[in-house]
Amino acid sequence: MLIGGNLRQILILLVTLPSLLRITRADNILAVFSFGVESPYILVRPLVQALVQRGHQLTVISAEKYLSPINGTKHIRVKKLNNLLEEMTEFTFERTPNKWMEANWLSRYFVRASHHILTNPDVQQLLVNSSAHFDMIIMDAPHSGALCGFAEHFKAPMVGLAAFGSNWIVDYFAGNSAPTIYDPVSPVGYLYGSSSIFDKWKKWIYMTEEWLLDRLVFVPPHTKQFKQHFSNLNSNFEKSRRNFSLILVNHHFSLGRVKSNVPNLIDVAGMHICFEKECKLDPIPEDLQRFMDEAEHGVIYFSMGLEIQMKLIPDCTKQMLFNMFFSLKQRVVWKYDNWESFNNKSDNIFFASYLPQEQILRHPKVKLFITHAGLLSVIETAYYGVPTLSLPLYYDQFINAHRMHSIGLSKTIDFISINSEILNQSIQQILYNPSYAINAKKLSTRFRDQPMNPLQTAIWWTEYVLRHKGAPHMRITEHDLSFMKYYKIDLISIVLLRIGISAIIIIFLGFKLINWIINQTDFSLNSLSLR
Repeated sequence: MLIGGNLRQILILLVTLPSLLRITRADNILAVFSFGVESPYILVRPLVQALVQRGHQLTVISAEKYLSPINGTKHIRVKKLNNLLEEMTEFTFERTPNKWMEANWLSRYFVRASHHILTNPDVQQLLVNSSAHFDMIIMDAPHSGALCGFAEHFKAPMVGLAAFGSNWIVDYFAGNSAPTIYDPVSPVGYLYGSSSIFDKWKKWIYMTEEWLLDRLVFVPPHTKQFKQHFSNLNSNFEKSRRNFSLILVNHHFSLGRVKSNVPNLIDVAGMHICFEKECKLDPIPEDLQRFMDEAEHGVIYFSMGLEIQMKLIPDCTKQMLFNMFFSLKQRVVWKYDNWESFNNKSDNIFFASYLPQEQILRHPKVKLFITHAGLLSVIETAYYGVPTLSLPLYYDQFINAHRMHSIGLSKTIDFISINSEILNQSIQQILYNPSYAINAKKLSTRFRDQPMNPLQTAIWWTEYVLRHKGAPHMRITEHDLSFMKYYKIDLISIVLLRIGISAIIIIFLGFKLINWIINQTDFSLNSLSLR
């Protein structure tokens, strides 16, 4: 009996041993990030750290300035990415005259980022190393451009990280057969919340223009770059850039804009947030903690994010903001880089070049967050349940601000035309109308109610793709169709051709009928005249 029991245990062990070995086996992962700004790396860091902790071997290609060393990770530093934004001084993030100029700037930005990576000596050495092997390639989606060639070069599945949320191009890359018209890439001239037939027609034209921008402005230079650096591949750029096995999207349906997703689009908004039961945040500096604790009427937190520096804001606007905050009975925590150069000081305002945003938003006395509506800030706001006043400046910030406004926890002000009267009125309305705080808490409750935290979700699906060798069964069939078939242009052409032919026949017969009637009338008149 004892022998039989031991034999059964040995057999079970032999059966389960392969799967146990597979779970503990370290996969070799290459992560390539062309970000030339700091905020997306806030998502990259926890993802890389979690994969390393799971036993995977990570090689990360990134800017040196924005991603500090991660233990257990091999870093390939591309120093030219550090100052990429400063290189392209001919365009700024101010409102450009039209989205064609904006798209041209964005395309050249990512072409240059890809160039810096692909011409880096360490990257070149990696590409020519015949013994280099990777089980997965992780990269930015959707603007990696020619970098998608890494996946085919190493014959590895490609996983995307959509740090700026979802839009129609992310849907297209994932093979989503019904890309929405509600999420454009560029906000210039776009209408939000309009439902009239005329406005819907304008939106359709807008999204058609965006599709043309992708085809005419973005694709050609990246195709050229792809052929230059990956000439040995049999594939083409268009096929390669749509070859994502999985895209991790920095979004969650509770934040607004519910839409259908194909299986390989996974929402992971909040991946960077320290969920309270699973980790501890660093303590707030003592002087800031005391400043907030002693705020009798509450605290207003003002930050325009990591990329928008106060030196870029006109002095008159900064002075107006200071006068406005100085007049409030609430205390204000203001993220102000190089704040020592700002001569105006007040006991009511706390200045700092860097502020621990999560810790501040978690503080019970924070009543309002004045923000640029960057996606990470919006997600943190949703998690901690703080009403917001949005001052969007570019790209996804307008969409984010619109979503928070539609949920009822935020107001939006045009930062270009801001003045003290509008600012004061908006602040007072949010502070003293309880509906904003109530809606913020409701959103927080919905957002937190998830089966597992977003980082765990991201890791689980990433390893799912590893376990199933790219998980091709997750890809919708239409993803592998040609452009003509994907958009059913062949079917549409046939239908339009039939309609056109039918219309021509009807028009032809109509003319014949009219001519016959005219001829009959003329004949009758001639007959009458002869009589």
